[in-house]
Amino acid sequence: MNTVIRLGTLFGALVFLGLSSPVLAEESMARLSDKDVKELAKTIAKQHNSFERALDSKFKRSILRGPSGEIQVSYYLEDLGESIEQLGKRFTGSYSASAEATETLKRADFMNSYVRNNPQMKGANEWDVFGSSLQQLARAYGTSFPLPDDAVIRRIGDGELEDAATAISKFAKDMKKPVRKYAKGTDELKAAAKGLDDELSSLADQSRTLASRIRSGKPASAEARQMMDAVGRIEALLETAGMPDEVDTAWQEGSKSISKVKQAFAL
Repeated sequence: MNTVIRLGTLFGALVFLGLSSPVLAEESMARLSDKDVKELAKTIAKQHNSFERALDSKFKRSILRGPSGEIQVSYYLEDLGESIEQLGKRFTGSYSASAEATETLKRADFMNSYVRNNPQMKGANEWDVFGSSLQQLARAYGTSFPLPDDAVIRRIGDGELEDAATAISKFAKDMKKPVRKYAKGTDELKAAAKGLDDELSSLADQSRTLASRIRSGKPASAEARQMMDAVGRIEALLETAGMPDEVDTAWQEGSKSISKVKQAFAL
């Protein structure tokens, strides 16, 4: 006997009738601030309601059959709405609600697949709008929608990101000492050492500006790109033949904070 399963149990990973979900085109988007994500959660809740209102009443009472069981559409919509509500309630500056975002995106994947395979259904236009916001949400958590199988869903919040940028600024200044100590006195590394000194100064300034913009809630994607360009130039100079291991070791100490910035801005 078949059992009607709420999608809370299936967790949205089903693919209707065994068909894979087509990946929506990923747009280039600036990083969303914590305030932006909070507003996005409200928008997603409204769009979910619009989608539900647009659906045919008979469809909402129907049961969809998939390889892992049966889904009562009304239960599905209720569970999806609840996961969106929890995301909006729990997301704060100190709690990024990655688990709640994961639940929302995984649950939404099922209906995304169904709508793509049934473009004539009522509510398809409303889902397209809803799906666009889900893409933004996924991007804010370092992934894409529909979720890839190996998705790592984690948001680096404004506070954590500001701390990382501040740490990079201090690290870049402090690294000048080992560069001067181990490389500057070597004739064949003189040019590289001078280049490193200049680029580290640039990195310190750019990361300080980045931290300031994040703290103020301003867009900072351009500053993050400039910072990562400086990182690339520094790493190229570190490849100079004869560069002492001590200099490279000193650079690796700041890699964790640099990786956070890179992840946060999807660079």
